[in-house]
Amino acid sequence: MKRPKRKTVNSGQYLLFEDLIVDVVKIEEDMKEEQPSLLQKYPTKYTPNSNVGLDTNKIYCGDTVETMKKINEESIDLILTSPPYLASIRQDNHKYPGAKDQIKDNQSVDDYLEWIVENFKQYERILKKDGVIVFNFSYTTFNPSLPYFLINEVFKHTDFRVYDTFAWKKKSAMPVSGHPNRVTRIVEMVYIFAKTPYFKANKTVSSVSRTGQKYYNNYYNFIEARNNDGKVEGHEATFSTDFASFFIDLYSKENEVVLDNFSGTGTTPYASSKMNRQYIGIDLVEKFCDYARKRISKIYKEEGISH
Repeated sequence: MKRPKRKTVNSGQYLLFEDLIVDVVKIEEDMKEEQPSLLQKYPTKYTPNSNVGLDTNKIYCGDTVETMKKINEESIDLILTSPPYLASIRQDNHKYPGAKDQIKDNQSVDDYLEWIVENFKQYERILKKDGVIVFNFSYTTFNPSLPYFLINEVFKHTDFRVYDTFAWKKKSAMPVSGHPNRVTRIVEMVYIFAKTPYFKANKTVSSVSRTGQKYYNNYYNFIEARNNDGKVEGHEATFSTDFASFFIDLYSKENEVVLDNFSGTGTTPYASSKMNRQYIGIDLVEKFCDYARKRISKIYKEEGISH
């Protein structure tokens, strides 16, 4: 029986093994080049607010769990976030020097896991049935088992499951080469949680067979992106717009609602605005909230968009 020929939509898809060998360098180059261009993929325009219990396109300053309780059930399309890693075993809470009295990143493991589960219970309530959680979480030198404890607790107390795992290669890494037995961590992990295996993704169709079978561009579970967009005084744990834009593009569409309940300096809301998504940002620290609001307010001014 002959296989039906595929109708090619995008030449970026390589269907033959021989092509794969010839073009492996090109694939790697395309993967590296794609991320910085994602913001340009969506010419920025004014995205109106909506109400999902909270008004969208705003940064809310307050306790993350209590604030999420105000969001309507099944109203969020994508949650893209990265919580504190329980990384500050020193008394000075060194990962958040500008908010060490507010962000408790040195509590007991049991207390920390209970708090994370409370966040996931809210995620389960507010995320749409086909929605996605992009959860960036890394281990530390002194507690490498914590991500596995965390995932197990989420499995026990919610219906979420992990459906994909990405490795994010950063530009700089810890610990430095002076550690006697630990390797340098050049990647952090990103876990894709969903309520169902039928969660939505915004993948680009590359070809369609005569029978109607769709084939998609390759999306690798390995991305390279900068650590951050530039350090902000008092906050040592931010991720970059390059990082955020990759997942916003893959797991949401224009005008959908993206939540970051640990929004910090506002990278997720900023990238969401640039890519014409609605956003909700939540953070405990007022000066980080103010920084994020000012950062996002520059978007329309810089691009000459009236709103």
